[in-house]
Amino acid sequence: MQVSAPRLFVPALAAAALLAPLLAFAQATVQHLSGTLSVQRPDGSVGALAERSNVFVGDVISTERDSYAQLRFTDGGQVTLRPSTQVKIEAYGYDEGRPERDNFAMQLFKGGLRSLTGLIGKRTTNRSAYRMVTSTATIGIRGTDYSAIDIPAPPPGQSAPPNLPPPGVYVTVADGQIALVSGGVEQLVGIGQVGFSSNINLPPRLVPPPPNLPQVAPPPTFGQTLKTSSINAGSSMECVVQ
Repeated sequence: MQVSAPRLFVPALAAAALLAPLLAFAQATVQHLSGTLSVQRPDGSVGALAERSNVFVGDVISTERDSYAQLRFTDGGQVTLRPSTQVKIEAYGYDEGRPERDNFAMQLFKGGLRSLTGLIGKRTTNRSAYRMVTSTATIGIRGTDYSAIDIPAPPPGQSAPPNLPPPGVYVTVADGQIALVSGGVEQLVGIGQVGFSSNINLPPRLVPPPPNLPQVAPPPTFGQTLKTSSINAGSSMECVVQ
């Protein structure tokens, strides 16, 4: 007499089969974490992340107050998030043997970050393969370590905080070169320069380094591995968006 396999296990096996590719093809992992890091998946589910947690395209990643996190992507790139930051991985594609398929797109909703680009930003000849989208401008790179600082405009009827630079996106570069694009105009920003975009409809320009630009300062135990440099004496090159 033949005995059929219990159907009870079929859904579980199917679910495991669907989950395995997702785990195998994570786009990034949490390399360092100090504090609380949460994720909202494309299906709307929300959960906490820990060191070595996987991160995928479509995830919205958020740090809490007094929290820092560093994501390491499969191409070797790193993104460090400061407290009260929220980003979304819009697109990511990396195939070691197919550089023509390289693709990276991240959106910065709030907070601040610093990015050290991996092979996607270094080996591709397609300048549109890497995009960091902010509130007033899009950042493209030529293989670099850069910072982008987004100072928000005050709410209607309120004055801007006196301890912050004028509202807009400020971009600094520790290594390589970036292209700051707004208003249909591209402004190249190199080491020691500061690019500024005040409005998505206005062209960006080079400006002197603001003395009161916010900084990213992970705790000493965080394990920060990004390179440091300066745009003037004593100031470090971080990517902060307020």
